[in-house]
Amino acid sequence: MLFINRISTFTFLFFLFFTGILHGKSNPVAPTDSSILQVKVTVQYPHFIQPWRFKNPEIRQSTGIYIGENKVLIPAQAIYFYTNIEIKKPDTLKVFTAELERLDPDLGLAILKLNDPNTAKDLKAVTFPSEIFLPGNGLVMESKDQRGLEEKKIRMIRLDMDSYSSGYIELPYIEVQSEDKLDGVGELVVDATARIPQGILYQFKENNMGRVIPSFAIKHFIEGKSIPFKGFRFKPLIDSASRNDYGLRKDDLGVLVAEIYPGSSADGILQLEDILLEVTNFKIDPKGYFEHPKFGKLNLSYLFHNVNDTESFFGKKIKLKVFRNKKPVSLEMDLKPLPESAIRIPYGNSRFQTPKYLMLAGMIFQELSEQYLTEHGNQWRNRVNKELLFLNDFYRIKRNSNEGKIVFLSQVLPLSGNKAYHTANQMILKTMNGVQIQSLDQLRNLVKESDSPYIHFVTNDGFEMIFKKEEIQKLNAEAKQSFQIQKDSNF
Repeated sequence: MLFINRISTFTFLFFLFFTGILHGKSNPVAPTDSSILQVKVTVQYPHFIQPWRFKNPEIRQSTGIYIGENKVLIPAQAIYFYTNIEIKKPDTLKVFTAELERLDPDLGLAILKLNDPNTAKDLKAVTFPSEIFLPGNGLVMESKDQRGLEEKKIRMIRLDMDSYSSGYIELPYIEVQSEDKLDGVGELVVDATARIPQGILYQFKENNMGRVIPSFAIKHFIEGKSIPFKGFRFKPLIDSASRNDYGLRKDDLGVLVAEIYPGSSADGILQLEDILLEVTNFKIDPKGYFEHPKFGKLNLSYLFHNVNDTESFFGKKIKLKVFRNKKPVSLEMDLKPLPESAIRIPYGNSRFQTPKYLMLAGMIFQELSEQYLTEHGNQWRNRVNKELLFLNDFYRIKRNSNEGKIVFLSQVLPLSGNKAYHTANQMILKTMNGVQIQSLDQLRNLVKESDSPYIHFVTNDGFEMIFKKEEIQKLNAEAKQSFQIQKDSNF
């Protein structure tokens, strides 16, 4: 009997040891655990067309996951431009408050810090492992209103690559399917058998398909690590004419390097029109995919952007093989984070950045962003200046480090002193007193430091606007009073 008990004990300890290795430090999340929180966020978004004011307040509902040390994990989209954060624990009506500690606009995650340390006394922290189980069945844990915790079934299908919440970097996500109605606002997803966390649901559509940020990406974010970025864009090479032109044989693989971010990992290593054949000995097919030993066919960006510490090359040299000038060349690249300075026209999510403006003589100048263009409604592509639209479509990334922002005259506030220019709008500013303009900061300093009695603006299409320097502040003062604008600029 004693022998049997010892065998049973050994078997149980071996099981714990084995699952501990398999799941890392992550523990199962039980339905009774106080880990899932309700988060109510009051937000007030900026107005990109009238950047001196904000829109009416809105309420965003989200799921929060307690991760220990008075910290709560939520999707970043829920927290942009917040003015107040309220948190409810399970089975209680009491409301607690929190503040934003940090967020990552590309991973689409944010961490809140509870204001009252006592809030977390009866909460159980969720830990996220490096391992995910695909394909497999999962459970979505959500807490709504006063109904308590609910669980809904989900099918985890495969790993794929795309940008989260319109970020700049393509990252791994888990494609999921469910017959239940889900919100996709940060609900915890656990494995149906072991109840080990697999990620959080950040998107769910009417076709019953959704996307989950995998647990290894969440772990990477919680640990405060940076995201590696490949630093280039590629173009598939699937037509035989193009492949022949670059000297590729019929059975050769590879994609075309079409754009390089200045100051990035690829800058100075890759060249435009290189044919990328291999990355870390993985062969790249003409559509930009490689065969992962576990997850199957994946976009080549996974080899650069993967944030799973067991496979990531961040901080290491990554080996490349390219076809350059019709000859094979072996290269090594040090992976670095995305250089934000390489972005000429901000696009995608707002990254919690308020739009900048500068008022001169009652004229509003801004730096071009996709957010400004999309603010013009569902038909924005038909309503905005076609030159601005073209630049947004094809020149978001700087071609070299010396290229500046695109400064444009967005509107003229109608005053008697600027009557000649009332119809001017959405015009790109080329020069001020003969100096080429590359940012609002530069424009403000040039006007302030100019010794000329006149300020002479010229737009890209040759339109000219001239003011006496002494008139600019007088017209600004009149505009602030008439249109309830508090400041000449907001930066």
